[in-house]
Amino acid sequence: MHIRELTIARFHDALRAGQTTCHAVTAAYLRRISAYDPVLKALICVNKNALDAARQKDVETAAILARNDRKLPPLHGVPLILKDTYGTKDMPTTAGCRALSSLQTKDDAFVVRKLRVAGAIILAKANLHELSMQGITVSSLGGQTRNPYDLSRTPGGSSGGTAAALAANLGLGGCGGDTMNSLRSPASACAIVGFRPTAGQVSRSGTVPVAHTQDAVGPMARTVQDVRVLFEVMRGEDPADPITLSAERDAAAATTTTPRRRYRIGVLDTYFGQESGSDKAEISTVNKTVLHALDKGRQHGLVELVHVSLPADCDVASLLASTDVQSYEFREAIDSFLQSDFIQHTPHKTLESISRHEGGYLREAMSQSFFETLLQSDTFNTSSPEYGVRLRRIAKLKESLADCFRRFGLDALAYPHQRVLVSRIGPMNNQPGRNGILAALTGRPAICIPDPDSTSDSALGVPIGLEFLGQPWKDFELLDLAERFEEVLQARKDPEEVLRSAVPATAAEAAAAAAAAAEVLA
Repeated sequence: MHIRELTIARFHDALRAGQTTCHAVTAAYLRRISAYDPVLKALICVNKNALDAARQKDVETAAILARNDRKLPPLHGVPLILKDTYGTKDMPTTAGCRALSSLQTKDDAFVVRKLRVAGAIILAKANLHELSMQGITVSSLGGQTRNPYDLSRTPGGSSGGTAAALAANLGLGGCGGDTMNSLRSPASACAIVGFRPTAGQVSRSGTVPVAHTQDAVGPMARTVQDVRVLFEVMRGEDPADPITLSAERDAAAATTTTPRRRYRIGVLDTYFGQESGSDKAEISTVNKTVLHALDKGRQHGLVELVHVSLPADCDVASLLASTDVQSYEFREAIDSFLQSDFIQHTPHKTLESISRHEGGYLREAMSQSFFETLLQSDTFNTSSPEYGVRLRRIAKLKESLADCFRRFGLDALAYPHQRVLVSRIGPMNNQPGRNGILAALTGRPAICIPDPDSTSDSALGVPIGLEFLGQPWKDFELLDLAERFEEVLQARKDPEEVLRSAVPATAAEAAAAAAAAAEVLA
């Protein structure tokens, strides 16, 4: 059994058949991390107790297989990589910020506790765009993460470390966060699957926040099926996050399977790029690639396509300028987290204190004007009249989207997650052309999957992501739609060729890389 492109189902089948062990799989991932992460810089912290945890899982495996049902817990022995915003009782939680490098929580985040109860091994914590504030995954603590398909490019962000690590087969699954694009932008850039669930499906308590109105946490993996397994474990009520306590969530909890049927998809024309200007060639490539993928789904009988548009004030630029509330909520959210009883130790208890820490954060990770704007508490706070105006605009956007779905009888909208290719590493501090804002502002579920027709700008092509935006609380229908497209598109590519060519060619390093690349578990 090859470690590369391993899935949870194949791993568990191999465990039941006695073909591998949790220790062997965890050790194989650790060898790959040693060989490739110095190039990728995807991870901030590797769990020093991961192998001990895997040995304990093997003891549990023997006991489980001795029973008649031989049923393993859903994440038994699965090595996961978490964005370093998830509180973990056995590792620091830094949000990529050097000023918070020693921050330690008293316990695991609610979701992390659920993952461990389901059998997961927390293998490592991943780099991110510092404090989750932008989209190219660079931080004062973790440096610049590189895209495993093209090392001259970023992995998107802010959950780019998790995406790069999973794309490079450094772990079996992972979790990220999403305030605007941050689960789906890295998925698009790194040819994996990123899923933002309906607001209220998954608790955010115990994770470093940005904006409570827009924040979500969710699963990331190489396949939709693995994302589904992770989501089924992660979701659930948590009194510490009141958004999870709702009648709609209770009703949705009973629906985990959906009969396969033909879906009606709205192709959101206004979220495709305008083919003009200096990015014309890139935009044209992305548009053609995504439209071709959708048409392939139509040809296979998966979907009926109808072209739709939204009102002019619902385009990305307008919503960013007039409706996004991150700047109004961030300071209060981060200060509240740092001062909460959940924190065992932190060197800083306010954003202002972090800003005064010499070398404590990376100016290149956030534009100077943006960071300084956040410190203007008299302007950007939840008491501002403008904040109330923006919340009312969010309510209007929800109505506009609901009307579009009703008028056209839609199950989902479809569009490219990024209208241009993921950025090259350089002076730019954000990724242009991202389309994740509709899910972020409305709380609707959204999923990004790889598109097979990536460009030829690199050895394997620069990945492009196809995003679907679904109906509230119809998360499992959206996952079914994405999985059926995944089966038809067969888009996932292993970036091993790029990784092996990038490892420094000393004898020892080359040997480690070769061993990692050819890893077989017997």
